[in-house]
Amino acid sequence: MALNTIVLVNQISNLSDARYCAGMGVEMLGFSLLPNQSQYITPEAFKEISGWVSGVKLVGEVTDIPAQELEELLLDYKVDMLQLNSLYFIEELDDLPLPIILRVLIDKDTVEENLISTLETYHQHVEYFLIDSEDFTSIDETNLRLLRDMSKKYSILLGFGLTKENTRQALDKIHPAGIALKGGQEIRPGFKNFDELEEIFEQLED
Repeated sequence: MALNTIVLVNQISNLSDARYCAGMGVEMLGFSLLPNQSQYITPEAFKEISGWVSGVKLVGEVTDIPAQELEELLLDYKVDMLQLNSLYFIEELDDLPLPIILRVLIDKDTVEENLISTLETYHQHVEYFLIDSEDFTSIDETNLRLLRDMSKKYSILLGFGLTKENTRQALDKIHPAGIALKGGQEIRPGFKNFDELEEIFEQLED
C-alpha cells in the first residue's frame, strides 16, 4: 500500500502496531526510549520488535534528557532518527549523530511571533518539526491558517486534530510535509483494534 504523504506513528510499544503500520506504508515508527514517557519500551523489546519490520525508519522519542546521556542511550537503541520532545541548544543538536525531528507544542496561548522565531532558529538543524498540541483537539480556522503558513516555509509533520473525516481536507489545505499519529496498547498480546488508524490510512491512499 502506498500513502500519499509521509506518516510517522509515535509510541509504538508492541509488534502488532509495528507490523501493521509497516505493512500499510508508514515511513517512520517512533519508540519512547525513557521510562518516564508514555508507552516506554525496553531495549530488549525494541530489539525484538525492530527485528520484525523492514523498510521503515526507526525513531527514538526522548524528553528532557541531557545530550551526553542521550548519546549513551543510543548504544542500547539502534534507531535511524531522533524525536526530541524538548528544546536543546543548537550546538547540542549538531553534535548528535542522527537526523532530528523536533516536537513543538502549540496552544491557545501560543504567541505566533515567538513560535515562528523558534522554527526559524532551529530549521536548519532539524529534519522535521512535529507540530503537536495538548490543548487543541481539532483544526479550526485560526490554527489552520497558522499551520498553513508554517508549512509553506518549514518541513512540518502535523501531529494533532486529525480524524477519518478531516485528514484529506487538512492535507489539501495545509500542505504539511507529513503527519504524525499515535500507536496504542494491545487489547491482549497479539490482538489489536486498528479501526481508527485504518480509517485515516484510507484517506491517504494514492
